[in-house]
Amino acid sequence: MRTGIIMAIFLFIAELVQSQSSDTIKTFNVSLEFRPRVEFRNGYKQLRNDTTTPAYFGTQRSRILFDFKQKYFKFHTSIQDIRIWGQYGQESINGSLNIFEAYIEQNIKSNWLLRIGRQNVQLDNGRLFSKSDWSQASKAHDGLNLIFKTQKINSQLMFFFNQTSERIYETDYSPSSFSNYKILSVHHFNVKLSEKVTLTTLNSADGYQSLTNKNVLYVRGNSGGRIEFTHKNLYLTLSGYYQYGNISSGNKVEAYYLQPEIKYAVSKKITSSLGCEYVSGDDATKNNSISRSFVPLYGVTHKFMGNMDYFTKFPNDVKNGGLINPYLFLTYKISKKLSIRTDEHLFYLQNKVIDNNKVINHYLGFENDLSLKYKFNEFITFDFGFSFLLAEKSMEILKAGNSNKNNIWSFVMITFNSELFNSLK
Repeated sequence: MRTGIIMAIFLFIAELVQSQSSDTIKTFNVSLEFRPRVEFRNGYKQLRNDTTTPAYFGTQRSRILFDFKQKYFKFHTSIQDIRIWGQYGQESINGSLNIFEAYIEQNIKSNWLLRIGRQNVQLDNGRLFSKSDWSQASKAHDGLNLIFKTQKINSQLMFFFNQTSERIYETDYSPSSFSNYKILSVHHFNVKLSEKVTLTTLNSADGYQSLTNKNVLYVRGNSGGRIEFTHKNLYLTLSGYYQYGNISSGNKVEAYYLQPEIKYAVSKKITSSLGCEYVSGDDATKNNSISRSFVPLYGVTHKFMGNMDYFTKFPNDVKNGGLINPYLFLTYKISKKLSIRTDEHLFYLQNKVIDNNKVINHYLGFENDLSLKYKFNEFITFDFGFSFLLAEKSMEILKAGNSNKNNIWSFVMITFNSELFNSLK
């Protein structure tokens, strides 16, 4: 019902836009995204044991997107309902309707744009900042984004600030866990140095309030970037980041991340990517007050470290030991509509993890992700995936369960994207 009321309001606005006589072109668009997904889990995120049984369920994301545009100004909002099939029952009065994004964009000068409100942050390849589109809910932040853009340069300067409620005094922000920051500032800079070379820099600082002293703010810095080289069918890239300052516990951090990758288009149909992620961790055999565990901030892991999501929460998922992830991706475009992709991952601890006073084996296991994508038309896309993990004994220390069991995961997903209304049509 709430969605219907909102639709009626925006359609009324659209009628006003069309009726106005002005030299300024104004447009109002309404579109939808409808994405149901069914999953089968039998070893997803956690190793199986002798008593576990498979899980299977359906989830659904329903989004309605509104865009109003005129010269120098834009308003965008997307309303979404995220649910598990059967979650609320047939006669439930509860719901899961919320706002994914709601912001305005205002041109303040030639090439300068200010975005204000709730917005997704998708930077570079999404490793450190991503809207995490695989997640049905996705990620968004509340704040400001100052954008400068030309043909060769793209710069974004962002500021975000969180509170749990309106206050009379102070800015106490202490959620039950360290799941969200109090402050976040980000600067992303991308420049095309030549037709073949592109340079990206990414610097950020996020602050977490101490759980024991509300007047103390622990700030963690992150600096680094990426260099890219493209020539015909060859793509080379190297990214690196360094983290410093203080983590949410108050301890100092000195950690780093590296990712070299080479991509080559063997033909118009076959593309291969070979690379490695190197995530620093702590040496459990040494007492050190400084954390060496790198955290991939607010990025996406499903895209990089295996679809079975064994390593999504750093440093907890690796017991502070860091991770080395060599990977090979192969994509075969069978036709314009159909493509198949296979991803192979090897997982190693970057540093030493102790169990029963012994350093465990660094090798954790192998994962293969097979996916198929079929585009019926410009509105409907079908996705299928199947993954399996061959785990080593050392994986049991990180993820419990029994490494001798076969661990598999599969999904089927259909995505509908369509424009519902355009004021100019």
